[in-house]
Amino acid sequence: MTAVPPFLDAGPGGVEQDLAEAHALVSAFDVDQGGQWAGDPHAEFAALRRRGAVHRSTLEEMFTGADVPSTARTPAWHVVSYGAVEQVLRDEQVFSSSAYADSMGRVIGRSFLEMDGVEHRTWRNVLHGAFHRQAVSDQQARIRLDVVSRLRALAGRGGGDLVRDVAFPVALTAIADIIGFPPGTRIGTLYAWAVGLLEDADGMITTAVAEWLGAPSVWPAHSILGRLLRCDDPLIGTGSELLPTVRLLLSTGTEPPFRSLATLMYAVLSDPAILETVRADESKGSAVIQECRRWECPLTWVLRRCTADTELCGARLREGDLVGVNLASANRDETRWTNPDRFDIYRKPLPHLAMGTGPHICLGRHLAALEAREILAGLLQATMSVWPLRPVLDTDGIGGRGFRSPRRLTLRL
Repeated sequence: MTAVPPFLDAGPGGVEQDLAEAHALVSAFDVDQGGQWAGDPHAEFAALRRRGAVHRSTLEEMFTGADVPSTARTPAWHVVSYGAVEQVLRDEQVFSSSAYADSMGRVIGRSFLEMDGVEHRTWRNVLHGAFHRQAVSDQQARIRLDVVSRLRALAGRGGGDLVRDVAFPVALTAIADIIGFPPGTRIGTLYAWAVGLLEDADGMITTAVAEWLGAPSVWPAHSILGRLLRCDDPLIGTGSELLPTVRLLLSTGTEPPFRSLATLMYAVLSDPAILETVRADESKGSAVIQECRRWECPLTWVLRRCTADTELCGARLREGDLVGVNLASANRDETRWTNPDRFDIYRKPLPHLAMGTGPHICLGRHLAALEAREILAGLLQATMSVWPLRPVLDTDGIGGRGFRSPRRLTLRL
């Protein structure tokens, strides 16, 4: 068992409080986004697609919806069609993930997110051991128990917020366990630190984690950190050099997944017919999950940087140009899907790009799929047993530009 540094030991019963405090920081951040959270950008994206697949823009215009004149205007190309997005994501030779050095890299340090080629493949080969389908399936019993117990606890209180009380803790607990953090760890504190929502002015969190990483033998061999710390490949760092990786895994293993789970719960609870369809035919569960991801993928953009002059759908891009790849827009491309704005579990199944594609396809896609299946199964069970009456759902619906999800799903039983 990994010895938890005293500063990060939540003590008996302290983990749930720590998770609640972390979610409060996330919720406050979403509120601070103000206008960026309001409204639905899909009509804007559709208008761009009608004009063309690739557009000159700025990061500020992409991220806010308005190109406000200021000294901080960062030129970028906005890629909005399915075909163009897929082309960019598949070609790491021309479209490099090194673009993240100026964004995520400044927050967490250099991680495999901004690597390409041999370096990136080396990291993924090691990490794959903890994220392939069979390895993730070993987490099923634990995740199922977590989902069921949280839904039962919510019912026992007469209701609650499904985002705060279920989606967020389920996603964070799952990735923390795979990373190797033992029960009792302040994983909420670690997550808030990882994404930059919690200031570590005195360096206590960074120091504690760095010292923890200095003892490879205490990390379970099957865990992510156990695998990385025991790896002798020179491209993989050791000890404190893995701090950026810890932060990245906590961030990407929690943020998009919990938002995707929240959207899934919103979709199926807003339309009782969906749950009844899955109850009658379990095979429809996969269609519900995939359509939910296509309809509202949790992460709108990924970034790339051109490594050479190139042409993309008639646009001439130059070496060094930033490229904003709009996954949300690509997944509603009307040339690929009929009535793409409609949530339709009966549509012909086609691959979507919510998880990306190519060399940087989401490493945790099998874990995310397992979490979604267990959430859906938990809701089916809850609506038949612990929620004997039809629950009342109070929500503002789905919002956001960079991240898309319901901020709250308040259930009253």
